[in-house]
Amino acid sequence: MQFKVKNFLLMLLVGLISSCSKNEIIYAPRLGSITGDVISQLKESNPIIVVPGVGGTSLVDASNGKPAWGSYGYTTYWPSTEKENKLLAFSLTDNRENKEKEKNKLKPLSMLEKITVTLLPFSSIDLAIYSTIVSSLEKAGYIRYKNLVTNNLSKSQPTPPLFEFAYDWRMSNADSARELDEFVKKKSNELKARKSSYGDQKFNIVCHSMGCLVARYYLRYGGQGLGTSTTPPKLDWRGSQKIENIIMVAPPNKGSMEAFTNLVNGYHPHKIKWLKYPAAVLGTMPSMYELLPTEDIADASNQKGEKVNLLDPELWQDMSWGLLDPNQSKILHQIGSEISTKKNIYLQAKILQAKLLRKAKLFHSRLDLKVKPPAGLGFYLFAGIGEPTESGLLINTVTKSWSVKSSDAGDGEVLKTSAYAIQNTNNPDEGSIIPWDNAIFFFSNHMDLVKNNDLFANLYDILIWRNAL
Repeated sequence: MQFKVKNFLLMLLVGLISSCSKNEIIYAPRLGSITGDVISQLKESNPIIVVPGVGGTSLVDASNGKPAWGSYGYTTYWPSTEKENKLLAFSLTDNRENKEKEKNKLKPLSMLEKITVTLLPFSSIDLAIYSTIVSSLEKAGYIRYKNLVTNNLSKSQPTPPLFEFAYDWRMSNADSARELDEFVKKKSNELKARKSSYGDQKFNIVCHSMGCLVARYYLRYGGQGLGTSTTPPKLDWRGSQKIENIIMVAPPNKGSMEAFTNLVNGYHPHKIKWLKYPAAVLGTMPSMYELLPTEDIADASNQKGEKVNLLDPELWQDMSWGLLDPNQSKILHQIGSEISTKKNIYLQAKILQAKLLRKAKLFHSRLDLKVKPPAGLGFYLFAGIGEPTESGLLINTVTKSWSVKSSDAGDGEVLKTSAYAIQNTNNPDEGSIIPWDNAIFFFSNHMDLVKNNDLFANLYDILIWRNAL
């Protein structure tokens, strides 16, 4: 009865909001007297690849095309239901056979431009995610590649193509980097096959949030994957061969405390309390652990004042966090239904969590190496400092509780020091791991950055204008 009442109230809310909705204002650059020069320069600019962040690609059930992530309503799977939990979670048994099965369950469809909530056939609301940045790039003169293919443009193509990299963001970012490597090679070959004037040019990457970790890993290691502690991939910047610039927007280069909160408490999309993805489901996803803050960024300590590492498997086991939370046992049983007993399900969850935490630490170590990139590869940062951002935790291992003890400058999810990739928080004079060509900070939060007109103006300066002036 209570669930039906909640559904009715939510449907009523959707109807009211959608009836009052307004069209979003998209920034359109005004070029004035330099219009001719800029348009001429744009023709010679590089194609763009947009890499979205965690949750930034819609996922559908591969068996029937039904949305599993990216839209909500009576025609989609609903968060926290048994079907959704089984579909979205990876297997607790991390072996090669299961990995292939998991990969075939869900299919990345497209970059998530908006989240649609439809609870009534005649009424829905759209929440903008990446629609603003895509629309703005189009207004600046870029043409979406899928439109080029549809219209069969080749030699006559007037301006650079815009590509959207859709990927399964649940996977390890090292695996997503492997897919990005394949994507870049494929699109480059397609442009050449179509005899496009952009076939021989390099790409610019514009990435947001976790997508920047994927892009950075790709630039360094190409499609080599994560490797192991004894057989690391070769850091030879092989991915940079086809890339000229990487523009990072709100990158969690050294992790985010938000990932910790989501792994422990679950995730509420757009802070809507009635929509929740359980901690046990998120706890099967490698990428979520790779978003955890590194030890130097996370000011975490226990009740004795001793420093605590949030990537330590023993800490998670001692605190019964995430997959090991007794309150998650019902969901754990759903996603581990192929395992014979409740005891074995818990044991497998414990093994998986420890493995993913160790791999996350390994992933961070690959990106934290300060190695000079090839000449000509540009690095640009757009980050937010518009909201206090959690920077410290107090963890009581006796009472099994934790609380936020401090906040610092950031975008509400990513600290400024993480976005900037500071090498040593104890000695800032050592600078960043990344040799930034330029770093710009905005008084904005994490998601609003990709809708920020000031950001777009600076983006076009990097991509187009400064070469035309």
